[in-house]
Amino acid sequence: MTESLADGFDAVSFEQWSEAATKGDENVAMMTLLENGVEAKWLYTPEDEIAPDPAGLPGKAPFIRGTRAGRPWQIRQEQTNPDRARANAEILEDLNGGVTEVTLRFDRASREGFAPGSPEFDAARGDDGIAISNLDHLSQVLEGVFLDMAGVALEAGASAPAAAALLAAHWRENGVAPEAALGSFRYDPLGTLARTGSLPCSPEEALAAAGALAAETARDWSNVRALAVDTDIYAEAGAATAWELGIAIATGVEYLRAAVAGGLEPAEAAARIEFTLSVGPDQFLEMAKFRAIRRLWARVLEESGVEEAARHSPTYAKTSARMISAVDPWVNMLRVTTAAFAASTGGCDGVSVTPFDRMIGQPDSLGRRIARNTQIILRDESSLGRIADPLAGSWYGEELTDELAKAGWERFREIEREGGALAALRSGLIATTLAGLADEREDDLSHRRRVMTGVNEFPLLGDDGTDPVAPDRSKVAGDAKRLNERPPLSGLEKLGSAAPGDRLATAISLAASGARIDELDAALATEIFSLPALNLRHDSTPFEKLRRAASEHEQNGGERPQIYLACMGSIASHVNYANWAKSFFEVAGVETVPSGALDGNEGQAKTFGDGGFELVAICAGKNQTPEDVADLVVRLREAGAKYIYMVNTTPELNEAAMNAGADELVKNGVNLIEVLTATLGRLGVEVKS
Repeated sequence: MTESLADGFDAVSFEQWSEAATKGDENVAMMTLLENGVEAKWLYTPEDEIAPDPAGLPGKAPFIRGTRAGRPWQIRQEQTNPDRARANAEILEDLNGGVTEVTLRFDRASREGFAPGSPEFDAARGDDGIAISNLDHLSQVLEGVFLDMAGVALEAGASAPAAAALLAAHWRENGVAPEAALGSFRYDPLGTLARTGSLPCSPEEALAAAGALAAETARDWSNVRALAVDTDIYAEAGAATAWELGIAIATGVEYLRAAVAGGLEPAEAAARIEFTLSVGPDQFLEMAKFRAIRRLWARVLEESGVEEAARHSPTYAKTSARMISAVDPWVNMLRVTTAAFAASTGGCDGVSVTPFDRMIGQPDSLGRRIARNTQIILRDESSLGRIADPLAGSWYGEELTDELAKAGWERFREIEREGGALAALRSGLIATTLAGLADEREDDLSHRRRVMTGVNEFPLLGDDGTDPVAPDRSKVAGDAKRLNERPPLSGLEKLGSAAPGDRLATAISLAASGARIDELDAALATEIFSLPALNLRHDSTPFEKLRRAASEHEQNGGERPQIYLACMGSIASHVNYANWAKSFFEVAGVETVPSGALDGNEGQAKTFGDGGFELVAICAGKNQTPEDVADLVVRLREAGAKYIYMVNTTPELNEAAMNAGADELVKNGVNLIEVLTATLGRLGVEVKS
C-alpha cells in the first residue's frame, strides 16, 4: 500500500479536535474517571508516550508483556459438584472438551475441618463443593485423569495442607513421578482468614506453615506450586483495582518472607507462589491490571535479589464473583467473555471462567460447556493464544498500566506502613477501606453511573428460560456413618511433632494409610484464631432483593406488581420515554403496561381506570404542551391514581406536571433502590432488609 489513509483529508490539530469534542465548553475535562482516581483521557497522542519502549519484550523482565510469549494460556475449570461420581464424570467431560487444568473445590465440611458425626459436618457436607474427606474419595473424583498431563489445583481453605497431602498421596499411588506431577496446592492462609474470619492456629503459625510447605514442595515436587495469592475475596468485598493490586503484592510479600524463612532462596520461593486475580468486564482496565501486577512483582523480586530471568510468578485470572448475577443469568456469558478476553490479552498464564448459571444452582452441562468453550473460541479459534500483549505500544494502554502500577504500589506501601498484609487485616485497615469502596460502588450502581445490563438496566421479566439444578447432596448423606466405620488410626500424633520440613511427607504417609482431612487438620491445629470476616458485596444483590420481593409477593397470592405508562402523543414521540420507564420500573420486577397511542387525555384516564391500576408514570413526548400534561395529571388523579410519576422530559413539561399534582419526577441519576423500594411498598410489596 503506497498511499496514506489520511490522503485527501485536511490535517486536524489537537486544539481543533478538542474544540469539537467539548463543543467549546472549557469546563469539560476530556477525562473519564474509571475508578478511584484512575482516569482515561478521551484522546491520546504521541505527547502521551511515557517511554520509547515502556513494556520491554514478551518473556523478559519486568514481564509487563507476560511470560508465555507464543504459548497459549491454561484453561482451568472449577469443579463443585458434591456427588463424587458426578464430579468425576464432569471433570472427564471438561478435559475431553478442552480444559487443561482442573480446580477441585472441597466442600465446606472439609474446608473447615469438621469431624464426621458432628452436627457441623452434617450441615456442611456437600455444601459449596465436592464431598472429599480421604484418599479414597479423591481417587474416585480423579479416576481416569492423566495426572502427568492435566494440572490439579485445590480450593481447600484452611485445610489446604491436609488436602495437599491427599493429592500428593494420590500422585504416588498412581505412579506419578515427583518431577512429573502438575498442580497447585493453593494454600492461602491470609485469604482464608479474610473470607471466613478464622484459622485453626495463629496467623503467625499459619504463615510459618505456609513457608515450610513451600520449601518441602520445592524439594519433593519440582513442578508443583504450594501457595496462592487470591484476590477474589477482596474484590467481592469492594476492592477497586489499585487496592486489589496493593493487597496482592502485600500478601505475596508475606508469603515470600515466610518461604525464605522456611529455607528457600527468593527465586525458588517465587516459583512456589501463584497469583490469582479477579477479572471483571472493564476490558482495558483489566488488561492493564495484569500487566501492572507483573511489573510490581518483578520490582519486589528485584529488591529481593532475584536475577532478571526469575522475577515472576504464575499469574492466573478468575472471572469476578461479584459481577455474576442470579437475575437474567444469560447476561453473565457476556460479562465473563469480556473478562476472559481481557485477562488472556493481558498476558495471564491461566484463566478460570465461571459458568453463567453458578448463582442459580449447581452449574449444569450447558453452563460448564459454555465456560470452557468461551476460552477455546478466544484462545484457538480467535488465535489470541498465538499473540503476545496486543496492548503494547498503545499510548492509552501503556499510560493506564503505568497509572495502575503506581496506584497499586502506593496501596502496597500503605499496607506495609501498617505492618504488612496480616497487620492490615488485624487492624481493620483492609476491611474499613474495602467497605467504603463497596459503598461507593453500590452507590454508582444505584444511580446508574455504573451500568449492569439485566440488573439495573434493561431487565428481563418473566421466564428467563433457565432450569436451575439444585446441588444433589443425597449421594453423600451417608458419608459420616461410612467414614466412622474405620477403626481409629494410629500415628496421627507424629504429624504435630514432625519437623516443619517433614510435615507434608508425614501427612502424605498418613493420608495413604487412610487418614481423613479433618484428622490431619486436627493434628496440625493449635488454638483457633478469629477476627471479623470481610463483608461480601455482590453487585446485583440490592436489585435481586427487589426482584425477589416482587416474585414472592405474587407467589404468595398477591397481585402482580404493575404500573401503567400513560404515553402521550404518537408512538414515535413517546417511545424513548416509555422504553426508559420500562427499563426503570422493571428493575424492581414491576411490570409496565404501556397505553400506546390513545386519543386524548380522556381516553388515557378511562384506560387507566378500567385497568384497575394504582400507580402511573406519564411518558410525554417533547411536542406535548404543558397544559396537556397538567390536564392529564388531573384526570388521572380523578380516575383513582394513588401515585403519579412524571418521566423526565423538558423542564417546562416537568414543571407543569409537578405543579398540577404529580407526586415524583423520575430521571437518570435518581437512586433506583430508594425509589423502587418505595414503589413496591405502594403496591403492597414488602422488601426485606
